[in-house]
Amino acid sequence: MSLVEQPAERRVHSWTAKAFLGVIALTVLAYGSVAEAPLDLEVIAFALLAMLSLRYPVGSVAIGRLQAATILLLAGLLLYVALQTLPFAAGDFVNVAWKSVNELVGPVQGTISVSPGMTFDAIPTLAMPFLVFFCALALFQSDAEALRLWRALAYFGAAYAVLGILQELFFPEQLLLAQKKFYLGSLTATFVNRNTAGTFFGVAFLLNLALLFNSLRKIHIGSFINKTMALDIGWRDKNALVLLHVLFCLITAVALFLTQSRGAVGASFIGAVVGVILIAMRPLTADRPTQQFGRWRRYAIIFAGVLVVTGLFALFAGRSVYRMEAQGAEDARWCSFASTIEAITDHPFLGTGFGAFQDVFPAYRNADCAGIFGVWDRAHNFFLEGYLGLGLPFAVALVAGYAILIGVFVRGLRDRHRFRFIPVMGLTVLILASLHSLVDFSLQIPGFATYFAAIMASTATISLGRNKENHPWT
Repeated sequence: MSLVEQPAERRVHSWTAKAFLGVIALTVLAYGSVAEAPLDLEVIAFALLAMLSLRYPVGSVAIGRLQAATILLLAGLLLYVALQTLPFAAGDFVNVAWKSVNELVGPVQGTISVSPGMTFDAIPTLAMPFLVFFCALALFQSDAEALRLWRALAYFGAAYAVLGILQELFFPEQLLLAQKKFYLGSLTATFVNRNTAGTFFGVAFLLNLALLFNSLRKIHIGSFINKTMALDIGWRDKNALVLLHVLFCLITAVALFLTQSRGAVGASFIGAVVGVILIAMRPLTADRPTQQFGRWRRYAIIFAGVLVVTGLFALFAGRSVYRMEAQGAEDARWCSFASTIEAITDHPFLGTGFGAFQDVFPAYRNADCAGIFGVWDRAHNFFLEGYLGLGLPFAVALVAGYAILIGVFVRGLRDRHRFRFIPVMGLTVLILASLHSLVDFSLQIPGFATYFAAIMASTATISLGRNKENHPWT
C-alpha cells in the first residue's frame, strides 16, 4: 500500500467503524429489534460490514484463530439449523410430532424441527451476534481502538440510560414513539421487557465502572479531594474524568434500579462485587502506599469497594427487593423450567427446532403451576431453550464458546497490566449476562445480544494483547 493511499484507507476504516457503531445503536433503539423487518435489515448491514472488514489483515495469530473459531461455530450452527428444516420421508431423524400427523392425516415428509418455518425465520437472530463479534475483531485492531470501542459502548449506555429515565419521568406511558402496553411503572427505555432493559443497564454500569477504575489509576486521592473541594477542576483535567465516570455509573445504576428487574439487579450486584475484588488486587490509584500500611492496603480497598457497591445497591434497589419479598418463590417460570426439562428429555440429541419453543411448550405445559392463561413464547432460560431447540449441538457450541472466551479473558488477566481492567470487567459482564440468562431471555433479544457481542470482542482484543499502533489506518 502506497503512502498516498493510506489517508483514504484511514477514512474508509473510520467510516466503516462508525457505521458499525451506528447499526449497534439502531438495534437497541428499534425496540430491541425483536420485529422481523428491522432485524433482517440489521443482519444484512452486519453481513456487509463483515465482508468489508475482510479487507483489513489480521494483526496476530491469536486473533486470527479467534475469528476462525467464530466462523466455524456460526457455520456449524447454521448448517445444523438448515438440517432441522430439511424434509425427511421417515426415520429416527423426524420429530415424533410429524409421525403423529402422518398417522392422522396421511403421508407427509417430516423434519427435525416441529415448526421448520419458525426455525428458518429465527436464523437472523442466531447469526447476528456472531457477525458483530467478527466485525468488531476486524475493525478495532489495536489496544487504542478496542478501548475506543469500549468507551463508545459505555457512553452510549449512559446516554441511553438518560433517555430511559427522562422517558419514564415525563412520558411514562410511551415506549419511544409507540404506546407502552407492558410493565407500566417500570423503566424499559426502548425495550419491551424490563428484564432485558435491566440486563442492558447492568452491563452499561459495569462498562462505566471499568472506565472509572481506569481513570482512578491516574490520580492521587489527596490532590483529587483538595481540587474537588476547591472547584479547581478543568474540563479536560484527569480529575474531571473521574467525576464524569462517577456520574455515568450513577446514571446507569439508577436506570437499572428503576427497571425493578430482580434478576438484573441481583446479577449486576454479583458482577460488580467480582469486578471490585479483582480490580482491587492491583494498585487502584497513583498513590504509593507507605510501608506501614502497605500490607493491609489491598484488603482495606477490597472491603471498602465491596461496601460501597453493597451500599449503593441496598440504598436504591428497594423496589426490586420488595418484588423479591412479595413474590418470593411463587413464580410460574420455575414451573416452566420443569416443563422445558421434560421436553428436553424427550428430545435429548436432535432438539425440537431452533426458534420453535412456542410451538413445543404447550404440549408440556403444566397448568397446575403455570396456569392456563397467557402464551409462553420463551422459556425464560437461555440455556434450557437453546438446548430444547438445538439439542446436543447447542451444548457443544455453548461449551466451546465459553471455554474460548474464558480462556482469552484469563490470559488477559494474567498478561495485561495497564489494560487489565478490561479483561476484569469483560469477565464480569459475561458473569452478569450468564447469571441473568438462567432466569430470563435477554441474550435472545437482538438489541442486547449485539451490544454484548461487541463488548466481548473489545475485551478479547485487549486480552490477547494485539498492539497495532503502527497500523496504516489506525
